[in-house]
Amino acid sequence: MTILRIDPFNADIVRASPFDCGEPELNAWLARYAGQNERKGSPRTRLLLDVNECCVAGYVSTTAFQLEPAKGATAVGASGRYPISAVLIARLAIHRPYQGQGAGGLLLTATLESLADASKTVGFEIIVVHALHETAAGFYLRHGFRRSLDEPRTLYMTVTDLRAAFGSSNVQ
Repeated sequence: MTILRIDPFNADIVRASPFDCGEPELNAWLARYAGQNERKGSPRTRLLLDVNECCVAGYVSTTAFQLEPAKGATAVGASGRYPISAVLIARLAIHRPYQGQGAGGLLLTATLESLADASKTVGFEIIVVHALHETAAGFYLRHGFRRSLDEPRTLYMTVTDLRAAFGSSNVQ
């Protein structure tokens, strides 16, 4: 039985674990840049680990972000005068042996739960994803994201929708 756990970034585990999600740029980013970015403090990367195999089954990186006023207006219905504070899911990738088994949904759901919790103490209005291709866009659409009217592979979820989905409608 596969046991998956989400942990903070760990360079030693990444170096010891081959990773191939099928997207060369996502593979290279984890191997070459995730550690550098982690040391700088942004973006933050969390690893989905297979406890039995001691390997990286996936990863997700998030960072603070701002939508330009015009693009934010189409996403949240704002006036378009001010930038929209956001969190960007910069990268989410699953190692090939774990694809199609729910690992991506598990990692995304855990990330969204974490962001719902963070929304109680950190102000942001929207979560944004720039999908690499239409298959990735479909994944996010199935998990409650909506398409931007301006850019079909830019998807978003409002904090209101996030809180509704994860039961934290009241800020405390």
